[in-house]
Amino acid sequence: MKTYTRTFSILLFSISLLTITACKVTFVPAYDAQITQQIDQTAKAVDKFYLFMLETTASDTIGRSFTKFSEQYINVEVEMNSLLNKNKIRPLNENSTRICEINLQLWQKYKEEHKRKNTLSDGVIKLNRKTFNDLFYAMQVAEEGKNIRAPNP
Repeated sequence: MKTYTRTFSILLFSISLLTITACKVTFVPAYDAQITQQIDQTAKAVDKFYLFMLETTASDTIGRSFTKFSEQYINVEVEMNSLLNKNKIRPLNENSTRICEINLQLWQKYKEEHKRKNTLSDGVIKLNRKTFNDLFYAMQVAEEGKNIRAPNP
């Protein structure tokens, strides 16, 4: 009887341990409709920025010179900084924060390249636009994912 009790106790302990280690709770930050709206507005501003730049010709006297677009670069960077800061202060929001950091770092990198070269080709503009479209899409999906609720029983 003692052996049976001991075996049963070990089996029960093993099953409990397996159950506890198999369970994983992931906490997700709350959905924020204002951040979703700001992501959308910033994405549109970036898209408009690059579309406008594509409409200018590189052969004009000022064409695609950096100074022609510097104010727009600043305006977009301010919005990206705002998104980053709003995501940083939200608890359990590391993934969205990281996407914002990547977005801002690329924006600054591309801005510096434009400043250094003082022009951008159509191909570079199209690649930059595609890159930011993808990043903003990732930001939107990350935020909308927080809005998913379990169905009520």
